[in-house]
Amino acid sequence: MEAVVLGEIRRIYQRSLKPADSLFNLFFARPVAAPFVMFFARTRVTPNQITFVSFGIMLAAAVLIALVPGWLGLLLGVAAVELSYIFDCVDGQLARVTGRTSPVGGELDFLMDELKAFALVGALGLRWYWHDGGGVSALYLAGGTLIVIGWALCLTKFVRSPEYAEATGTVRQGHGQAAGEARQRKGALWPVKMAARFISQYPACLPIFAAVDRLDVFLWAYGAVHVLYVVQTALMLVLKLGRFAPAPGSAADGSSS
Repeated sequence: MEAVVLGEIRRIYQRSLKPADSLFNLFFARPVAAPFVMFFARTRVTPNQITFVSFGIMLAAAVLIALVPGWLGLLLGVAAVELSYIFDCVDGQLARVTGRTSPVGGELDFLMDELKAFALVGALGLRWYWHDGGGVSALYLAGGTLIVIGWALCLTKFVRSPEYAEATGTVRQGHGQAAGEARQRKGALWPVKMAARFISQYPACLPIFAAVDRLDVFLWAYGAVHVLYVVQTALMLVLKLGRFAPAPGSAADGSSS
């Protein structure tokens, strides 16, 4: 019986994978999520409901991180962050296994992911301010990081829109594709990009910073990664969409002389 269950979990894991994914997801998050997927696939529970559960767990994690001092709050908060991410994997895997995928479900998942990032950064700033002696600078850093995350969200929504893809002649990138595709692409800046990807995927790195009790360093790094993303994406937009119009009467202008 145990072998049958393990075999079914393995099949569900293999069927629910994305074409491209991060190493953390492939070897940790999605295998852990697979038993949950097997259970929920036999019920009427929908992927959207799991998305809301994941968000609720993250809110609980934020409360624990912000309000409970010492190692207890840190341990419980980080554990809840990891559990929230496991359920974040469950919703997509459940959708692929059961065929309950939908465009609005993907957008809902993206929205909740961003709101969870806001909650986590706010909680880290408050913890640093209330319990770890960060002072007002902790609030400034958290507030600035939240602003930059908001800018990054706006830019990401725009560059992943069908209108942008049509105007620039690029292939539209869906939510969740970036991590796996970045891992597959090589280049001179590949190590830097992978380090930034590792920081931005906070479930993979947050336990490491928590283990050495330096969540303040994570907050600095997380903010810096988003600043770099905003600068890079904004420059890309200016280069692609900020060009001069063709000279009057030229072939590119389309008018006849």
